[in-house]
Amino acid sequence: MTTQPLSSRPFSNRWVSLALVVVLSALAGMAILPAYLSGQWPWQTTPQVTQIDQLRSLQTDGLPLPGWQLTIAEPIAINRQTWTLAEYRASSTGAQTAPVQFALLLHPQPWHSNQPQLEWIDLAGAQNWRIEGRRRLRAGSVTARFFRAWGDGQSFAVVQWYAMPQGGHPSPSHWFWANQWSQLTRRTLTPWVAVTVLLPMEPLGAIADYQPLATDLTALIQQQLEATALR
Repeated sequence: MTTQPLSSRPFSNRWVSLALVVVLSALAGMAILPAYLSGQWPWQTTPQVTQIDQLRSLQTDGLPLPGWQLTIAEPIAINRQTWTLAEYRASSTGAQTAPVQFALLLHPQPWHSNQPQLEWIDLAGAQNWRIEGRRRLRAGSVTARFFRAWGDGQSFAVVQWYAMPQGGHPSPSHWFWANQWSQLTRRTLTPWVAVTVLLPMEPLGAIADYQPLATDLTALIQQQLEATALR
């Protein structure tokens, strides 16, 4: 029987450690080189959200959507957080087979230091929702929560996600890693907007019947956010 030399395993571990050092050094170099060339070092300034003014405008003005008429845009308070409630009605050139109206709740990032904190929980509690039929909805670069919510005599097909530049996801962890990379490579923070779409539905309606419209609206809203508040 042959035995493996005791020095072989530490030797392999040293190679793994060396590879990690090389990778981390390369990443650090990518971040530091632009600063070196410009003379502006990351620790001299606090990273900020460059789109903060656009996010504030979104909170007061709402979000225009092609093919839909914005009828109401007003701030509402939910658990000490300010959301923007917008209601839309299908325009004469919109999809004629779709429901004539839907509601959109937006919570844009209030300030540079604010992070997403599962705002969905506060919203569901404030509305006394009973939730069923949870599933994932994918629309272009967005992965969203999609479910049926009912309470106080109303039923909705609900879509929720955090909109960010170049995509969206309902989990704050996706924003966290995008934010880390943005700080490392551009010395800026990644902006976010909590999005909730409410499609009125029949009390006993099948949520699958609303998925095509939900998918189209998710893609449209993300596109408009990227073109205005998140660019």
